[in-house]
Amino acid sequence: MKHLIGQSRNGIQVYTQLIGSPAGARIAKQPQLLTLAKELFTKVALRGPEVRLEYDMNRPVGYDFVVETSDKDIVFYGRLLKDEVYTRFVKNSKAQPTQYIMVNLVRDSENNYELSDIRLGNLAPPRPGSTDETAESKQYWASHALILDGQPLQLQTVTKTCPY
Repeated sequence: MKHLIGQSRNGIQVYTQLIGSPAGARIAKQPQLLTLAKELFTKVALRGPEVRLEYDMNRPVGYDFVVETSDKDIVFYGRLLKDEVYTRFVKNSKAQPTQYIMVNLVRDSENNYELSDIRLGNLAPPRPGSTDETAESKQYWASHALILDGQPLQLQTVTKTCPY
């Protein structure tokens, strides 16, 4: 079911699937993301088949749960429930205040954009092992991790050994 978010600065409609998409899952946990996304899209012109961008909202909008790690941090890997890709996690770290919002969009057959993912914080490359992995993925995720904050994990996948 498509949920219309708004229009881009160049008049292109933007929508998301609230059920079954990474964007929908994040919006369910942080409903304010819809309001922030609507504001963001009125300020940017969208072009191309895929758009990955971070936008400075020029005010605090929340907390970024992806943080830079060091050798002193306790990190581990695991798969979230209903996820086939390993995520690098860190324990005992604090989310950082942010004024950035990150979005991934894909143009559909009707020349509108579907918001496929959204989160508070800076743009990060896709996780290693994902279908959209980039050349920067492994290097970035070797020094960054998602803060473990009660996310449901597939316990049999938890490991301290890097799976990629």
